[in-house]
Amino acid sequence: MKRLFLLSTVLFLLCSCSNDDGLKPGQPDGENTAVIPHFYGMARLENPAPETRGVANVLKTWNRPIAEESLTVKFLNGTEYYRELVKGTVKEWEKVAGVKFYFVQDNEDALIRIGFDCVSGMMSSWAITGTDHIQLYEQQQEPTVHFAQWHSVSDKIKRSDVLRAFGQVLGLELEFRHPNFTPGWITDENGNVDETKIREYWKKELGDYITWEELKKMVLDPLLDHAFLISKTNSYDAESVMTWPFYEMIAQNIPLIEYKEDCKSELSVRDKEFIRNIYGPTLGKWDPDDKYLKLIEFDYTGTTPEFTLTTTKNIAVIWDQDAEEATNYYLPVNVSSAYKFTATHTFAESKKHRIIIAEILDWRQEIPTESTALTAFDLTHGVGAENFDIKLLNKALESIRIIGGEGFISQEFNFTGYNNLRELYLVGTLDSRVTLENCENLEIFATSRSVYKPQTLKGPSGLTVASTPEANGYYKVEGPVAEWANESISIPEGIGKAEPTYSLSDLNGPGITIRNCGNLKEIGLENTRVKNIDFSNLPHLEYIYLSSTQSYLVGGGSRDNNGEYLCAAFSTLENRKDLPSGVIVLRGITRVTNPADYMYVFLNLVNLVISQNFTS
Repeated sequence: MKRLFLLSTVLFLLCSCSNDDGLKPGQPDGENTAVIPHFYGMARLENPAPETRGVANVLKTWNRPIAEESLTVKFLNGTEYYRELVKGTVKEWEKVAGVKFYFVQDNEDALIRIGFDCVSGMMSSWAITGTDHIQLYEQQQEPTVHFAQWHSVSDKIKRSDVLRAFGQVLGLELEFRHPNFTPGWITDENGNVDETKIREYWKKELGDYITWEELKKMVLDPLLDHAFLISKTNSYDAESVMTWPFYEMIAQNIPLIEYKEDCKSELSVRDKEFIRNIYGPTLGKWDPDDKYLKLIEFDYTGTTPEFTLTTTKNIAVIWDQDAEEATNYYLPVNVSSAYKFTATHTFAESKKHRIIIAEILDWRQEIPTESTALTAFDLTHGVGAENFDIKLLNKALESIRIIGGEGFISQEFNFTGYNNLRELYLVGTLDSRVTLENCENLEIFATSRSVYKPQTLKGPSGLTVASTPEANGYYKVEGPVAEWANESISIPEGIGKAEPTYSLSDLNGPGITIRNCGNLKEIGLENTRVKNIDFSNLPHLEYIYLSSTQSYLVGGGSRDNNGEYLCAAFSTLENRKDLPSGVIVLRGITRVTNPADYMYVFLNLVNLVISQNFTS
């Protein structure tokens, strides 16, 4: 069942919204205001002159500066789903004409206020026409656009409601008011409109509230064709979103509140032409640059990027600026903590796109030099991503994780000066290299999804190396043995077999450079192709996990000096005298079997002296 779009309850009360269907409580009632209904909305009794559409009263349309910069919108209540549907649908008007709607926070003042089911029992959706919104600006708790009974109708009808209501917000009128409209469905024997039949119908609906002489202006009489007062198309447009086939329904005794299929859910060709004629060409899908603060940029080649963001503010993701593809992600109502969500998109073709993650600035907010919007960035599908520009202005970004894999584009990662960063994970980045410098608060760096740690350590509490070599020339080393949480498999759960892809490499230079990151506590290098790492100047280092094949850091070195790389790395460890023992976990893996598994690592430790009180 669908109700008449703008008519059914006549004496509308402009009052605050109820707390039904997830609506906001605690809003005071406004003063009762007597209004009369129009099919497209309503007008105050002291100013009942009709306004128009394919047909539009020039006194009700906005001037260009206001249409481009000042049409602010807020919600008085409503579910997240309703809000997103409205925000997405109103963009259809923005795509074709020089208008822009700016959605502001619920507690801010706005020219246009949207309410859902604000009056108990009301079956009608309605909107204030064009510049009439200015008269009601001081009544910030009263809706100027109202959507009713959405819980019982399809998304197609909801979309039709929004397009029609915001057409009216722009000063448009229902199409049947067009001076050239001649209904053929309900005429008398002389071909004239049967006013008696229409009057009988509407008097049943409205006779107790308004005289037929006043009502006739809104439901029967076309607008007077004064060229200096109205803009109009040359002919009636039956496909317009502003149409309403009520004459035909009256003739067939069809209740007006029961239409389903007659609603128009797309702008017609002439809708687009007409609104463009009034407001000029579109400003483009993108808000001006001063409405966004860019936080992260990267190139992506592929069809389905996906990442998870944790944020405290509204975020926009520009998937492809050239193709005008973007998504706005607004914080849910009444969120008081950081909000985590996953953003994904499907491109029509696999080519390079510049993806931009940006903070949505408040209306007329000055562009800040810092942002506290993002707290975490997790690129879960990183294959095809490159040329990262994670802005230093992100002053709350504490966690970054980039997950690559086979096909990842090897590249340089430079994290210099990221003072707020606490956790960094670069997974499956192949021959990439990373520089960590002046990251004063960085505590964790890993090339796995998290830092792998054994559940328990068994055996000697310290590390001992035999004073004489075995017959094969290798020295026997004794120390604790790691036991992992899942004892049914031979390797730690979630590593090795799950992630055999190499992370970081010394190809064409050092794979890992760490400078002035004195608070680093945990390092986890899963299956890397690095041959050296410098642990010096890391006084707070407590845990080291090293994993590679025999050719690299674990077990790598010259033919006659196995473990040469590892010994060199260990020699740079800071002395932990007077501190609790640190932990070193070594894991040698092989690709001989598929998937990867453990292998024995033979180390020539002649030149190694471990006196730093580390447990290995």
